[in-house]
Amino acid sequence: MTDKNPNKIKNMFNLISKNYDKINDIISFFMHRYAKYKAIKDLKILPNSKVLDLCSGSGDLGKITKKLNKTTEIIGVDFSEEMIKSARKKNKNITYELQDATNLSFKDNSFDYIVMGFGLRNIEDEQKALNEIYRTLKPNGKFLHLDFNNKSYLNKIYDKIIIFILKFFIKEIDAYKYLIESKNEFYNNKEIIKIFEKHNFKKEKSKTILFNMIAYQIMTK
Repeated sequence: MTDKNPNKIKNMFNLISKNYDKINDIISFFMHRYAKYKAIKDLKILPNSKVLDLCSGSGDLGKITKKLNKTTEIIGVDFSEEMIKSARKKNKNITYELQDATNLSFKDNSFDYIVMGFGLRNIEDEQKALNEIYRTLKPNGKFLHLDFNNKSYLNKIYDKIIIFILKFFIKEIDAYKYLIESKNEFYNNKEIIKIFEKHNFKKEKSKTILFNMIAYQIMTK
């Protein structure tokens, strides 16, 4: 099992933050952009909604949300200081806060939508994070979760290719080895839906895309 000690994970993301967007484009052949756009568009966010981008990273989901829904109020949250800096540079019209997903400062029922991309699998106490998502989401609000679908056969081929490619571009190869390992240990689409349902969410929609390599779920409180 991968070590998900919060301090270790935070330091890792701080370390890779400067090259994070560039490396994501390289290792996904730009496919991550399509997956994020597809999921956010499928969420069908209503005008004037309040959205939380949880584990925002460098801010891709918030940026797409704002582009598709200019009237939304978006708050991005991450516990990596350097990722927050990157997100603020990229998205001047979005508010970003340094917070822990397992202990959010927001009041109950604060958000119409909560979106999370490739974040839950890096949290040591995922139960606390899901409790916080449910607590801060308004009744009938929607939670979008996006990540790899680890039972895809192509993911195994992908892993070997990516490690080979990364050796030519970055020094922090161990960080990306961790990300690949955490992906492979994470739940597949059906498993994660069951976990969300145990936390009282109701499934509205789930899809696998890009030859089943990536999955997203839209859950309702």
